[in-house]
Amino acid sequence: ASSALVLVPPLLLALLALPVLLAAPSALSAPSAATMTTTMAMGRLLASSAARCRRLPARSALRSPRRSLLLAARGPYGVSSSSSSSPSPPPRRPLFLRAADAAAEADEPSGPPPVEEFARTELRVGKIVEVWPHPEADKLWCEKIDLGEEEPRQILSGLREFYSQEEMENRTVVVVANLKKSKLRGMESFGMVLAASNEAHDKVELVEPPEGSEVGERVSLATFDVTETPPANAKKKGNSVWRSVAPYLKTNAEGVATYDGVPLVTKSGEVVAPSLKDCTVG
Repeated sequence: ASSALVLVPPLLLALLALPVLLAAPSALSAPSAATMTTTMAMGRLLASSAARCRRLPARSALRSPRRSLLLAARGPYGVSSSSSSSPSPPPRRPLFLRAADAAAEADEPSGPPPVEEFARTELRVGKIVEVWPHPEADKLWCEKIDLGEEEPRQILSGLREFYSQEEMENRTVVVVANLKKSKLRGMESFGMVLAASNEAHDKVELVEPPEGSEVGERVSLATFDVTETPPANAKKKGNSVWRSVAPYLKTNAEGVATYDGVPLVTKSGEVVAPSLKDCTVG
């Protein structure tokens, strides 16, 4: 049908040229310049139309199979004729996001760090020698804690809603001693006291070393003595020992503070929470 449509213009041109061919013999024997020009133009148009007719099947044959399938699948308005209810594939995430996901998966720990890594966390027995309320924060106690060093350390704790000042004074605690210095509401803190908390975080208890523990003594595991392992340097950039160890600190069914189920101990016995059992420690 398309070839027949393309042939229409040449037929019309032939009809238009017929009067010229049937002209008087004098006109044919002595054609004017205008007649010759018109005849040549018509000849060129006829030749061009015939060439297009010859090329039309070749273009269809050269069309790629993929393009033919796409054209066949399209509806009358260039829209795919497939059912609109069929689910489309999800968009592919950009390359940089896929790379970030892969890096995050590679950084995810496969389980608790080994006990040698726990040994690089510096847990020490300390004694609170002075306590006062933070002047700008209602939930913070400011403490001076003796860790057996030249001077007591200043440590801030969010325990004011759980302990009175009298309950805090002269109390024996466990301190995470190799944390990077932090500043809380304008005051510096050089460590953290260890406490247990229930799931609702409405009950918090300081974990307690056993009676007879020495101030400054390092807290070990029941199965591993940490005293031979130097603690990680808190000032070194990228020191994340505490962050990797903290998620695996919990109290067991007897209230004993544990790391991955292994009790925390001093030379005098186990570290415990007074009443919180099967709770997080941090």
